[in-house]
Amino acid sequence: MYPYDSLADTFCRYGRLNLTGTVLSKRKLLKLVESHYVRGWDDPRLYTLIALRRRGIPPGAILSFVNELGVSTALTNIQIVRFEQSVRRYLEQTVPRLMLVLDPIPVIIQNLPDDHMEEIELPFSPKDPAFGTHTVPFTRTVYIDRTDFRAVDSKDFFRLAPGKSVGLLKVPFPIKATSFDKDVTTGKVTAIHALYEQPEEGTIFKKPKTYIQWVSSAKAIEAEVRIFNPLFKSEIPDAVEGGYLNDINPDSEEVLPNAVIEPGLEEVRKRAPWPEEEGEKG
Repeated sequence: MYPYDSLADTFCRYGRLNLTGTVLSKRKLLKLVESHYVRGWDDPRLYTLIALRRRGIPPGAILSFVNELGVSTALTNIQIVRFEQSVRRYLEQTVPRLMLVLDPIPVIIQNLPDDHMEEIELPFSPKDPAFGTHTVPFTRTVYIDRTDFRAVDSKDFFRLAPGKSVGLLKVPFPIKATSFDKDVTTGKVTAIHALYEQPEEGTIFKKPKTYIQWVSSAKAIEAEVRIFNPLFKSEIPDAVEGGYLNDINPDSEEVLPNAVIEPGLEEVRKRAPWPEEEGEKG
């Protein structure tokens, strides 16, 4: 018989952590996979560890989220949006930023020569100079996102429209839209014509109200981008009449096949993993 204080065993009690707006039960996840609601256990719309890894969430972001919550012996239900906010804060401090245009429209800057090539320096992080910088080309034709242009202007819209100026991120001077081309069949804008508003020497430069992302046509990297929305429509899928399978969001995945990324992606790849000390090393 041993005295009580000589026992080496330690017992820890802890509560279960649940995320609302999804399911974490292995039985329910298996049903989603086998019924082809998702493409596998690593589908980014799930919240398995391998799905989070595939989504690009590093281990440190998960640990940071758990540390924010603290330890509890009670059952804890946390909204997905809170988890995503925590991950976003972690990524802002640990990984580089690049310019990406999801649904590109070419902008032809008519008062620049065809062979215009200007190197623009961009920081990998707007808040931490230690991340370093890289250069991207600024050319006569650049891509902007379709949501950053309106054929018909309005007072509450501060991006590009006919007769309106907008800044291109880190480019010295703004551009002003003068006209645009449309597909007669679909009605979609296919190209925008603009002027580079470089002021004459001695004149005052008027800073634009808004700056938007852009990618040069010269070294744009084509990509298919998938935007993942919540897999379920409600906060508690199990509470929906008929069960969680009746709560599947039909728009949980958006595929954008024609996105373009700036050439800084190549340097980011070379310097991977991000974060360097504990990134995706497998």
